[in-house]
Amino acid sequence: MGYDRLYIDGGWQAPGNGSFAVLNPATEDVVAEAANASLEDVDRALAAARRAFDSGPWRRTNPRDRAKVLWHLVERLERRKEDIRSLLVSTGGAAWITHPIQLDTPLTLLAQYAEWAERFSFEEMLPPVPSIGPDGNRMNHAMAVYQPVGVCALIPTWNFPFFVTVQKIGPALATGCTMVVKPSPFAPLVDLLIAEEIEHCDLPPGVFNVVTGESPALGARMVESPLVDKVSYTGSVATGKKIMAAASTTLKRVHLELGGKSAAIFLPDADLDAYAMYALTPAFFHAGQGCAMCTRVLVPRERQQALLERLQTFLRTMVQVGNPADPNVTMGPVIRSERRAQIEEYIESAYREGAQLVTGGKRPTHLPKGFFIEPTIFANVTNAMRIAREEIFGPVLSVISYEHVDDAIRIANDSDYGLGGAIYSADIPKAIELAKQIRTGSLNINGAVNLLHTPFGGFKQSGIGREGSKWGLLEYCEIQALAWR
Repeated sequence: MGYDRLYIDGGWQAPGNGSFAVLNPATEDVVAEAANASLEDVDRALAAARRAFDSGPWRRTNPRDRAKVLWHLVERLERRKEDIRSLLVSTGGAAWITHPIQLDTPLTLLAQYAEWAERFSFEEMLPPVPSIGPDGNRMNHAMAVYQPVGVCALIPTWNFPFFVTVQKIGPALATGCTMVVKPSPFAPLVDLLIAEEIEHCDLPPGVFNVVTGESPALGARMVESPLVDKVSYTGSVATGKKIMAAASTTLKRVHLELGGKSAAIFLPDADLDAYAMYALTPAFFHAGQGCAMCTRVLVPRERQQALLERLQTFLRTMVQVGNPADPNVTMGPVIRSERRAQIEEYIESAYREGAQLVTGGKRPTHLPKGFFIEPTIFANVTNAMRIAREEIFGPVLSVISYEHVDDAIRIANDSDYGLGGAIYSADIPKAIELAKQIRTGSLNINGAVNLLHTPFGGFKQSGIGREGSKWGLLEYCEIQALAWR
């Protein structure tokens, strides 16, 4: 099928506002026309999800039966793997080097949520306590029941669309929730593909719904609706704040995975040859479009020049900018022209504030079409500059020198964000102790990353709640206490 229909209440329905063009950011060509929902479409999807939760069988289904549905979905999506890859490349500009995270990891995560549905104790017996009542001494027994939170408004973002959607629908389905998914208009096709496969997974009507569209009013309608019990949003801090305010009128549960301005710290004993490549990653990996990327690099002042030399060497030898349809390309475009313009404005602000351009900063002359920008490195950046304080969401790296380790920890913590981070050192125990002093949701040491078994989320304005593993499962549960004698 095409992508010009909405998936509501177990079937495909025509949208109220026609369709809109989804672009290829590398070529500026139209990839497909996607369904453009109206507010009435959103209302119908929410009503279907509410009906399915309140009156349907899904939330009362045995968790092992929910696991069977998830395993079936994993199997079907595995068969569509190359179709998903094609969409990630054509609509998201995702170079092949990003596909282990963009494509392989989400499939593994979805399988893990099937496993969690099988093995998680949704009913947990608690220690009994004695009591004296009219009928004498008795033991009071109790249990905690992990109930599904209810109807979920799921609003994933565009930069890792398959990954982010799976991190929401996986635990929501495993716990027995119903949901309406409203993807970004930049990357809606993956979610419609998921709906194509869910249609064949024996899921009751109304449990899973997808509405796509251009208007921000669609997401706002979901957040404000009294039919919704929980909102899970991935995106900008500004929108996250609006969601919190709107959700407060009905005291919905809110999960927010927002921005970051993470710091990578090279300790004085760090091996620059071994770890400079890791520090370079935000300057090219998915064109810097990742919320947890370490876009601030902190290095001892006396080692700054040596690190810069290595960063430039890796950039010259490893990074090829171009159309990500070519597997040899390691960096594709940014998602849209307006995003590129915002990145360019940040680059201009760095010049004005006195940062030193090391490399990049322009549009590649050999790529006249597409939303490309060169990987860019600035040195002599201070933590007061805009490029060090605000999330750029583009391939711009800020190198900041420090005098001593306590100074590095202070700089790392001097941020409104707290999502990711890194430390490079030959002394692992020392690095672990220093990591505990940094107010951030996750931090890797010497490049170690575990996306499969760790919680993911932020401190401060980087968000509320966690995704991944059992922590992601619990985000979609309400805990009920039962006691009897």
